[in-house]
Amino acid sequence: MLVHRLSQLSRADLATAGGKGANLGELIQLGLAVPPGFVVSADAYGEQARAWGLAERLTAHLAASRWEAAASEAAELFERGAMLPGMESAVRDAYRELGAPPVAVRSSATAEDLADASFAGQHETYLDVAGADELLLALRRCWASLWSPRALGYRAARGIDHLGVNIAVVVQRMVPAEFAGVLFTVDPVAHRADRMLLEVAPGLGEAVVSGHTTGDVYRLRRAPFAGAAAPGPRQPNGAAGPGTDDLAIDDRDRREAGRPAPSDALVLDLGRIGLRLEAHFGCPQDVEFAFAGGSIHLLQSRPITTLGAAEIEPIPPLPQLNRMQRRMLEANDNDRFPVAPRPLDQWGFRTTLPALVRMMRFLGLDVDEAEERAWVDQLWRPLFVPPKVRPTLRLLRLPQKVAASLRDDAMAWWEGDGFKRIQEACAPVDLRALDDAALLRRADRITETTTAVLGERFERSASQLAAIALRVPIALAVGPKRTATVMRDLVSGLRTRTSDVNLALFHLARRAASAGPEVAGAIREGRPEALRDSEAGRSYLAEVDAFLDEHGHRESTGLYLSAPTWRQDPAPLWGLLRGLLDAAEPPSEEAGLARYRAALDEVTRALRLVPGLPDAFGRTLERLRGAIVFRERTHFDLVRSYSALQAIVAEIARRLCERGRLPRPDDVFYLTEAELRGWLQGAAPPLDEVERLVRRRRATYGVVNARWQKMSSGAGAGGASGDELRGIGASSGVVRGRARIVRDEREFERLKAGEILVCRYTNPAWTPLFTLAAGVVTNVGGAVSHAAIVAREYGIPAVLGAAGATERITDGQEILVDGTEGRVTLLRRDDRRDGAGELARG
Repeated sequence: MLVHRLSQLSRADLATAGGKGANLGELIQLGLAVPPGFVVSADAYGEQARAWGLAERLTAHLAASRWEAAASEAAELFERGAMLPGMESAVRDAYRELGAPPVAVRSSATAEDLADASFAGQHETYLDVAGADELLLALRRCWASLWSPRALGYRAARGIDHLGVNIAVVVQRMVPAEFAGVLFTVDPVAHRADRMLLEVAPGLGEAVVSGHTTGDVYRLRRAPFAGAAAPGPRQPNGAAGPGTDDLAIDDRDRREAGRPAPSDALVLDLGRIGLRLEAHFGCPQDVEFAFAGGSIHLLQSRPITTLGAAEIEPIPPLPQLNRMQRRMLEANDNDRFPVAPRPLDQWGFRTTLPALVRMMRFLGLDVDEAEERAWVDQLWRPLFVPPKVRPTLRLLRLPQKVAASLRDDAMAWWEGDGFKRIQEACAPVDLRALDDAALLRRADRITETTTAVLGERFERSASQLAAIALRVPIALAVGPKRTATVMRDLVSGLRTRTSDVNLALFHLARRAASAGPEVAGAIREGRPEALRDSEAGRSYLAEVDAFLDEHGHRESTGLYLSAPTWRQDPAPLWGLLRGLLDAAEPPSEEAGLARYRAALDEVTRALRLVPGLPDAFGRTLERLRGAIVFRERTHFDLVRSYSALQAIVAEIARRLCERGRLPRPDDVFYLTEAELRGWLQGAAPPLDEVERLVRRRRATYGVVNARWQKMSSGAGAGGASGDELRGIGASSGVVRGRARIVRDEREFERLKAGEILVCRYTNPAWTPLFTLAAGVVTNVGGAVSHAAIVAREYGIPAVLGAAGATERITDGQEILVDGTEGRVTLLRRDDRRDGAGELARG
């Protein structure tokens, strides 16, 4: 059959109705309230796909992992292909039988809502669809969503055969929801089986599920989940009878004061339904619901797939920060640490953290040695929070230290001593020719040398504190309200090592664009491996290899041993080249230099009444600008130490796998440094114990990383009000244009010239995108981050630390970015029929 009523289905009909449709049918069989509707079956999709010759048209793209090309081909087919007459009439008849009301149209893939892969958010949903023609259009779009790049990547990562998956489509009468949201019958964030987690907001639940609305959060105390059990007596609304559980609301987090909320009784009734579903399905459930007229309507129930079977390790409680720690946390560059470190990343941190403590003591702060050791040795750290410090009388000497640092030629020290020591410690060797002891000795030498050099580098960077002193004459010259903006302009237009890399990358892309279609085409289609098939392609690959020899140690996600460099994983580099193929102009600091000159002229003219002050101000400013260039240059060079350590870790992982002591090479990042050293020397436990350890650490990392990102995002200066986001104005100017959300390095190619880059964070590896971007908005970051420096250099407006930007802003939405005031205005949602949008920069 092409169409089935929901009431005719159960979870035995997975192959027919898909995961969502089969589960909804099962809920109806349980006597629970589910909005009426029907399912356009997976067989119907299969029949239509065969009529269009879908498999034949996509096979080559799928075999070559060309997701974008496959998605484009499928989208055109589903949009323009003639629908089988019997198919269209069956859908129209079922819709008329339902009463032709406004409906929700939801994708329901046959590999969806399973216990080990939820496919949450991979396929499309359309709400408030009215009329048979609009329903048929939504049906086509749901079918096409099976072939989106996102869904293709999700299936590929899980080894699911693309052509073996079909898709059904669920059509249900819309519920006039007063409140809606999602219930997790166990807490998937804290991994607590004795607590439910519920998020609810007024209106439709899709906004909560998709992240467009932040709902109120309830935590319900419950008896710990212990497997399937027989359901108890039911009330008319489907909830378990009173006394059959000990549910209670532990706490609630009301996100907006005064916003309406459902009654506690209704929340508890929903919790009881959740317990019944959990008992029936035999595993914790993720339940979407709506409250209307005092009744509970279930929209979906599926297993929670993020828990796994592993227990988790003890996680330290969130720290209570004193005022100085909060200030230091706010000043920290969150772009350096966008995700939580894995256990082995602490080995790399041991090169950095002692150097940071040395800097604190140099500045005049006292750090307790025991707390320093605990900080350095911590396995699961809740956030990159410095240890508690105590000011001492040595702080009184800080102005003299800053003045001495300004007079010091730090760059000469770096080029004549510091960088040479790094190069000597990291000089290339054949790691496979080293025995185990020699391999560890090389790692120790790199770590010790980097720690010593980094400590000296931090001390020589004290000159950057001159920015605080410069604010006084700037405020006198332009007034307190404009001080921050003028200060940003005064450090604009700097030529840094990062900008040199970006310029080299631009020219590499231009050479690809001019090398002929076999080169540019392979890059544009995401097929760099095809370059090996032509002489021009092989010649271009040699150029890319030369670029990587010089810049391949550039970090991607952050300063982590577990984060691959461009050399180790060039996929982000190819994404950047793909985007830069259309870049017409090279990155230039001229716009930033113009702002710098204008600001300097304004300030020095206002200070001319005080003899000698303009000259003294200019000299100090130039030294400050030199200190920022020093910071960027040394960061670029010091990453070589991490790259050298990563090579050692990869070699150790290879040896452990070869000796049967580690299941997979990437499992090495879930070991501690002590475990790695001991196992390399023969003290590894049995392999089954190793597998349990790694599984437990992976599960723990999921919890730690979720908390890390929530905490780091909350540490920003940003806030939201209505259609406006606030953050830190990091680069002056105003731009209006289309937002493009780039969630990680694998999505670099999504950004097109003239769009506004919106992302969680950036680091130096992201800054080549600034050649294309008209503006930048990030969830975290500050005015002294790498993103801010490069944005000011290129003269593009930037607002950093706008907490929640990637959730509040819709991909393709038109926004106004005011980098002077630190404000982002949301103008309208994406209209796919529009062009790229007009840009207006001020």
